[in-house]
Amino acid sequence: MGFNNATMVVGASAIQAVTTHAQLHSAAAGSAGTTNVTSAARQAVTWTTPTGNGDYGLASPLNFTGGAGNGGVYSVTLWDASTGGNFRGEFVLTGDAAFNAAGEYSVTALGLDGTAT
Repeated sequence: MGFNNATMVVGASAIQAVTTHAQLHSAAAGSAGTTNVTSAARQAVTWTTPTGNGDYGLASPLNFTGGAGNGGVYSVTLWDASTGGNFRGEFVLTGDAAFNAAGEYSVTALGLDGTAT
């Protein structure tokens, strides 16, 4: 049967509590999340309230600045601090794969789904 919805919400809330910042990478981040880091500073993450089955996503876009103009963007990693801290996971991005000419990039959606498939 798996976890019930109340447990999925507890799990989602715990994950949200330790994934407070995001960082961009130009290629795979590696097992420690420290490879291929772009020059854009980490951004604070705000999450939506988990749904009944533990699904949640970004409450607002992550707007990165300071990247290399037109430089590649491959993935976003999640962290528990604005610098240093603990690496929590990597998500490969789809769609636009480059900073704009001014070195800006926005991650508009990052949905985490508690449903088993």
